[in-house]
Amino acid sequence: MSASAARGARPMPAAARAPVWLGRHPRRNLIWGVALLGLAIRLATLVATRHLTGSWEYDDAVYFGAAVRLVHGVIPYRDFVLVQPPGVPLVLAPIALLAYPLGTHHALEVARAVVPVVSFANVLLLGRLLRHRSLLVVGTACLFLALYPDAILASSALLLEPFLNFFCLVACVLLFDGDRLTPRVDLAVWAGLAFGVGGTMKTWAVIPMAAILLLMLGRGRLAQAAGLLIGGAVGFLLPCLPFLLLAPHQFVHQVALDQLGRTGQAGLSIVTRLEFMTSVWPGLGVPTGHLYQLLAVGAAAVVVVVVGAAFLLRPSPPPGGRRSWSVSALEAFALLAVLLVGLALCWPADFFYHYPAFLAPFLGLLLALAVGRLAAWHLKGVTAAVALVSLAGLLHALAIPLLLQRAADPSAAIARVIPAGACVVTDEAEYTINADRFLSRVRGCPQMVDALGTTMASSGSQDPSSPEAQSAAPLWLRDFQRAQYLLLTPLSFDRIPWNRALESYVERNFHPVLSAPVLVLRRNAQAPAPIPLPLPPVSPGG
Repeated sequence: MSASAARGARPMPAAARAPVWLGRHPRRNLIWGVALLGLAIRLATLVATRHLTGSWEYDDAVYFGAAVRLVHGVIPYRDFVLVQPPGVPLVLAPIALLAYPLGTHHALEVARAVVPVVSFANVLLLGRLLRHRSLLVVGTACLFLALYPDAILASSALLLEPFLNFFCLVACVLLFDGDRLTPRVDLAVWAGLAFGVGGTMKTWAVIPMAAILLLMLGRGRLAQAAGLLIGGAVGFLLPCLPFLLLAPHQFVHQVALDQLGRTGQAGLSIVTRLEFMTSVWPGLGVPTGHLYQLLAVGAAAVVVVVVGAAFLLRPSPPPGGRRSWSVSALEAFALLAVLLVGLALCWPADFFYHYPAFLAPFLGLLLALAVGRLAAWHLKGVTAAVALVSLAGLLHALAIPLLLQRAADPSAAIARVIPAGACVVTDEAEYTINADRFLSRVRGCPQMVDALGTTMASSGSQDPSSPEAQSAAPLWLRDFQRAQYLLLTPLSFDRIPWNRALESYVERNFHPVLSAPVLVLRRNAQAPAPIPLPLPPVSPGG
C-alpha cells in the first residue's frame, strides 16, 4: 500500500494525471501558481483603489495605531481602549518601529502591503493541507481561496481575518496526516498553540478549534484533545499575559465583556449576510433588490446541493474493485467547520463586509473535497465545471478594483494646518497616521486609537446616539479639554456620544482651520474656562 493511500487519499484515475506543463512537481507548481495569482490580484487591488496610501478603512488605524503606541511604551487596555486581543498589534510591532525613521504614513503602507503576503501564505497552507489529494481537489481549494472576493476585500486593508486564517490553517496542517487526524499528541499540542495564537488575532479561532475537538472526542482521541486544549490555552495566554498582569480588569472588560455585550446596532438579515458570504456583488455595499437576494440564495442552494450530493450519493464501485465511501476525518472537519463558522456569521448582531473572509478557507476545503468525491462519477464533466466556475471567479475578482471606492488622501492638507507633535483628538486616527500627526509631544495628550471602541467600553453601547452611550460623554469631554486640535470626520456622530455640553464646549473653545474632506478645529488662543460639568474619574477600560 502506498503512503498516500495509507493516509486516506483515493487513487488518482489515469485521466487525472498531471499535464506536462505543470512540470515534475505538479501539485507544488499548481499551489504556488495559484497563490501567486491571488497575491497579484490583492496587490493590484490595494494599489488601484489607493488603499495602500489613502484613508479608507477605520480598522487600519486601530490595529496599526495600537502597535505604534505599544512600541512607544503606551500599553493597550491600560492606557487606551482596544476591544480586540493584542495579537495583530504584536505582529505589527516590528513594522511600527519603522515609524521612527519613516513616519507613521510610510510605516502604515508597509503594514498594509504585508496583508496580501499573509493571504498568499494562506493559499499555500491550504494547498499543503490537501497535497495528498488529486490536482483537481488541490486546484479547486486554492483557486477558491485565491479568488474569493471577500478574502480579497479583507486583504485590501489592515484587517484581522487574514492573520486569523493563517494560524488556523497552520493548526490544520499540523493536525492532519492526509485525510486522517494525526495520532501524535505533540503535534496536537503544537496545533493548539497555533489556534491559541490565532485567538490572540481574533477570538473566532475557537470555532474551528471546537470543530477539531468535537471530531477528536467523537473518535475517542482523548489524549490528542487534551493536548489541543493545553496548547490552545498556552498559545492564547502567553501573548496576552503581560497585558493581563498590567491591566486585568480592563483586558477582560474590553476583549471579552464588551464584545459579548455589544448593543445598539441593528443586525443585518440572514439573506443580506448570504449576499456577502456568497459574494454575489464584489463591492462593499450590496445593492438592494430582489435580484441580488435571489442570486445569493441560489448560490447558497447550489453549494448545499453540491456538498449534499457529494456526501450522500455513492458511486458504483470500479470494475473488479471496491471503493470505500465513508467520511474521512478531514471531510468531517470541513463539514463541521463550515457549519459552525456559518452559524457564527449569522448569529451576532454585528456583521461587517470582511467577516466572511474567515469562512473562505473552510468553505474552499469543503467544496474541494466535495469535488473530489463527485469526480468519481464523471471526472471530465466535473473538471469542466470547475474550470468554468474558476474562470467566472477570476473575472469576478478582477472586477473588484473597478467597483471598490477609491481612498481619499487628505494627509497633505491636514499636515499643513496641524503642526508636527501637536495634541490631536480624532474620531478616526487613520487620518492623523497618514498625515504623520498621530504622535504627540504634548504631555498628557490622550492616547486614543479607537473612538467607537472607547465609547463602547465606557458605556456598554456601540450606538453613540443611544441614552446608554451618554455615560461615555465625560471621557470625551476630558479628552477635548486636553486637545490642541480636533479632527472630526463626517462619521463622528457614529462614534462620539455628542450632546449639547460637548457641542457647546467645542463651539466656545475651537475654531475651524480645515473644512473638507474632514473638519479640523484649532483651540482658540485664549480659550474660556472649561464648562463646569462633573467629571467623575472614568478609566479607559470603563
